[in-house]
Amino acid sequence: MDVLSDVTQAIRLKGLISGGLELAAPWGMRVAKRGHPCFYAVARGNCVVEVDGVEGTYSLAGGDLFFLPRSHVHVIRDSRRTKPQPYDKVMARASRDGRPGSPGDGDGPVTAFVAGCFSLDEGPRHPLLSSLPDVIHLRADRRQSAGGLDAALQFIASEAASRAPGVTTVLSRLADILFVQIIRAYVAESGEQSGPWLRALADPQIALVLQRIHEQPDAPWTVESLAREAAMSRSAFAARFTELVGEPVLAYLTRWRMVKAREWLAAPGASVSEVASRVGYTAEAAFAKAFKRVVGVGPGAFRKMAG
Repeated sequence: MDVLSDVTQAIRLKGLISGGLELAAPWGMRVAKRGHPCFYAVARGNCVVEVDGVEGTYSLAGGDLFFLPRSHVHVIRDSRRTKPQPYDKVMARASRDGRPGSPGDGDGPVTAFVAGCFSLDEGPRHPLLSSLPDVIHLRADRRQSAGGLDAALQFIASEAASRAPGVTTVLSRLADILFVQIIRAYVAESGEQSGPWLRALADPQIALVLQRIHEQPDAPWTVESLAREAAMSRSAFAARFTELVGEPVLAYLTRWRMVKAREWLAAPGASVSEVASRVGYTAEAAFAKAFKRVVGVGPGAFRKMAG
């Protein structure tokens, strides 16, 4: 079981790339909060980004990738001296000739970049999303062993610049790949500074326990049985899991079971009692109580909403 892949599938990730842009200085955009993580991949040129609620200014150069997991309000522009305009207004002007990448009204240096977002279903406080910082800036001059990310960025830039049939579908698939490559590059760069849960994936014993939980959410797991999987004492395992994952192991187990239950309840076929069994509950009433506590509504009501 690839835990990261399992989690990525559970959030029903769908990438959307709005296209390539080539903007000649002076240019600037203020981007409102849109409810989805967003990114900018700079192909050439330079720009700066300021994020509401985050201190400092980020300087981006060719090859850099800038990712906002929580889609904060932000400004991206050629220089801090340039007054930003609303994002939609800039995009409309840049695309007025019908092509995905058009120069802006300026006559200064051109910045070429690809912008996009990720639509996803967070569900009950998702462990991966909770582990990410407000801003991830992956600088090209600092990346190590990021061949997959660089290849994805080059392919995206090439596709975004083309007008070939099926380009929208190709970009959507590439965006899904890009998300995983961003996470990989972030973990490789930040190491021990990664957020909880991501750090746990790098710990052999705790990663093995996460793998077992994701492989068998229906197993009658206890702290003792999971400690045995990790070949640790109960107390040492419980403390280590909480430290690395950010919550006690049984709390994580329950929440992950509810993530899977939401996924299965939203799909046609299985009854509530069958879903309860698939996530380790022998009594439907106990499952319904846990589901409502974690998700906020009962399984029956959720199924109606999802349908």
